[in-house]
Amino acid sequence: MSTWKLILVVPLVLPLLVRSDSRDFGPLTLLAEADRLALLYNWPGAAPRYAEAESLFAQSGDGKNALAARLGYIWSTADTGISPAINREVATYLENPLVQSDSALMLRALVAKAVLDRNTNEIAARKPWEQILELATRLSDERWEGRAKAEIGQILYMEGDVQSATTMLREAIVSQYLRLDLGAAIHYTAMVGNGFVEAGRPETGLQYCNTALKAAFLVGDLGFPFLAYQGKARALIALHRNAEAQEILDEAMRRARTDENHMALSQLLVVSGSGAVAQDRGKAIRYLVEATNVSQSKGFHHVFVWSSFELARTYRDAGNLDGAELLASRTVAAMRDLEDRYHLPEHLALFADLEARKGQFERADELYSEAADVIDGLLVNVNQRQLKGSLIETLSQAYLGHFELAATKFFSPDKAYQVIEQARGRSLADTLRGESESLAAGNETSLDAQREINRIQLALLRETNRDGRQSLLDELFRVEQFLSPARRNIALLNSATDRLKPVALKTLQGSLGPNEMLIEYVLGETQSYCLRITHTAASIVVLPSGRKRIEEMVDNYLAEVRSRQPESKSAGDLFSVLLDPVVGQQPQTKLIVVPDGKLNLLPFDALRDSKGRYFIESHVVTYAPSATVLYLLREPRSLKRATRDFLDVGGVVYSSPTVSTGGGDGSMAPKASIVADFFGLDAVAFPDLPGSTQEVVGAAAIIKGSNQLLLDRNATEAAFKALPLADFRIIHLAVHGVANAEFPDRAALVLGSSLASGEDGLLQVREIRDLPLRTELVTLSACDTGSGKLLGQEGIASLERAFLLAGAKSVIASLWPADDTFTIALMKRLYQHLINGSDKGAALREAKLDLLREFGDQALPIYWAGFTLVGDGSTPIFK
Repeated sequence: MSTWKLILVVPLVLPLLVRSDSRDFGPLTLLAEADRLALLYNWPGAAPRYAEAESLFAQSGDGKNALAARLGYIWSTADTGISPAINREVATYLENPLVQSDSALMLRALVAKAVLDRNTNEIAARKPWEQILELATRLSDERWEGRAKAEIGQILYMEGDVQSATTMLREAIVSQYLRLDLGAAIHYTAMVGNGFVEAGRPETGLQYCNTALKAAFLVGDLGFPFLAYQGKARALIALHRNAEAQEILDEAMRRARTDENHMALSQLLVVSGSGAVAQDRGKAIRYLVEATNVSQSKGFHHVFVWSSFELARTYRDAGNLDGAELLASRTVAAMRDLEDRYHLPEHLALFADLEARKGQFERADELYSEAADVIDGLLVNVNQRQLKGSLIETLSQAYLGHFELAATKFFSPDKAYQVIEQARGRSLADTLRGESESLAAGNETSLDAQREINRIQLALLRETNRDGRQSLLDELFRVEQFLSPARRNIALLNSATDRLKPVALKTLQGSLGPNEMLIEYVLGETQSYCLRITHTAASIVVLPSGRKRIEEMVDNYLAEVRSRQPESKSAGDLFSVLLDPVVGQQPQTKLIVVPDGKLNLLPFDALRDSKGRYFIESHVVTYAPSATVLYLLREPRSLKRATRDFLDVGGVVYSSPTVSTGGGDGSMAPKASIVADFFGLDAVAFPDLPGSTQEVVGAAAIIKGSNQLLLDRNATEAAFKALPLADFRIIHLAVHGVANAEFPDRAALVLGSSLASGEDGLLQVREIRDLPLRTELVTLSACDTGSGKLLGQEGIASLERAFLLAGAKSVIASLWPADDTFTIALMKRLYQHLINGSDKGAALREAKLDLLREFGDQALPIYWAGFTLVGDGSTPIFK
């Protein structure tokens, strides 16, 4: 049976493992029972039993077992506090000849030391955990071997080796479930959940913590799962569900006070303080001050630094800069002493921000630069693109603060450009430089998981019962955790490029044509900025509106567009804020936009100037994830060019499930055509797209040349993957799209499924990235293919981005649901202009203008503006 299948069976056997024996027949029984409870993290149950066993052993003259019980007591009370006396006591035991001559006693002594060190400073505990791992391996004690690996994994995470940490933690947790070390499995599952929240993936973290809590409910005598409660609350706060989070925190804090678990209490207080800031700053400060006092008095140095950092941020936001600066400087020094590279950048960024606010600009610049260097070190050790993007999102404040310093205090466009380009589109830029990952090249467990995911998703296509879908979705999440891409390094470009640095501003300018202007937006808290770069000049334009105001305007505009209003006030407002100050009287008419935040969802060419004219009437607008990515896309590839003209996919035969209209069994009728929530509890039907056959056949007739069409029942995922995709210059897919902002790798294009091939018909982001493309243009004639999860300064995770990662030079996709009639007309005109020799960006613009001319007032932005081109749109395909 495969590893992941064994893991899925574990919840079924948990109820059989519930046992408790309160009968104490003697000290050996007491010691064994205390050990059992301690392994379940039940410290209130274990500690008194250890104490009683120690007393009984001492009375009988059994010094060896008395020492074993004493070491167990120290282990079980470590969360109540750390003192120099208890550290000295354990150090003495480690030098005791009796302990040194007995491997079992030595293991207990090392566990006691490791736990004390961990509660003081996790990284300082590395040596004893490594000793535990070595000893447990020698003793064939798989339980402590797994726990030591998990602890070392957490330490590697904080040291910045995220990739090794992820691998070690995954292997450790699998081992714990398989060997039914359930206390550890639940604890470290929750630990991973907390890690995902910190890495900017709260949806995934919430799933992990909920999994831990479900398992905890089934395990008898388990200690209160504080870490799972903490992680769930942190995830809910990140998802702006603060009221739910506070209920969970209040329950956990009450239990922590009852159990006198000061470690858990101090951590929960920090989370409560960070969650309460938005609602009640005074309450937040009270939580954080208590957390600081508890952690300091009990010797929990790492928690003390965490609470001090959150308190410093709160003081800063309250205007107490002196108090904030004092705390921030101490936390930076402490983080350096603790050697916590993972959390150090945000501490440096906070201290830098405070120094800048107090006029110490050079010092702030040094701190921001150090933060950027540390982040680069972290990113080098991450080969999963999604995790890399999430890390950049989490640490975006460091880049934003440094950019604002360069822009407003040093007045240096070059420096500001270098700062923001370190983050923008980083994972894509690294891939274009030759760093790659592949699921197809993963280990056997990963490949097995991919096959199982196909089976589960095929079942989801048919399942209409809400309970059944929930079960499948839970299973899907568990199996997805076993996907492990293999790292590949392939030199795709002729020139060698420094992986860690963005392309130099002068070099970028040399790649721009005289009629091109690149504008890169950076949304700040109180004001925003636009880097304006042409072939000969670079400048910074300050925009008076901050992120919140601009993103509200974008939301209003999108709402107006989707309501099909003929005139949009928001279109004019956004033009006056975003484009008029930037473009003004500039002569360039080809605009390349590098957006920030929700600007990734905005079609700039549909904004209106003061005379009511669409911006598309005067400018070609294309988009790029970053200036560096644009430059790399324009670099000549070392591989041979594609040799065939056109691959067209459409007319997919979608089979809708037969469902009841709802009732007591939890079944629901499928939705008519909205498929963006395919991974929800309600069954979703994929209606046929009758216009898609007409669309692809019409496009193929225009392109002519060496074409390949996949139509009707031949338009399957398996057939698409079987083609020599690298041979095609243009790939056009007229299919359904499935967006997923919570889990971006699940987003998909929906093709035909094939039971014989095992393919589920969902061509997902994680699969698209593995496609071997040399394509000049991929056209995604599907709904929501340009939307996705916003990742701070990294950009947006979308289907569109996945095709760029796979090797496409440019991608046309839709920001919202497409209309059949107008889409067919738009695509026909797009390809006609390409055949006539227009470059890709100009061809899309001309096709849109054709619609405006032909349909007049009927051609509302909802019908044409959603199609945008991302990548390099400057070159023609047919000359």
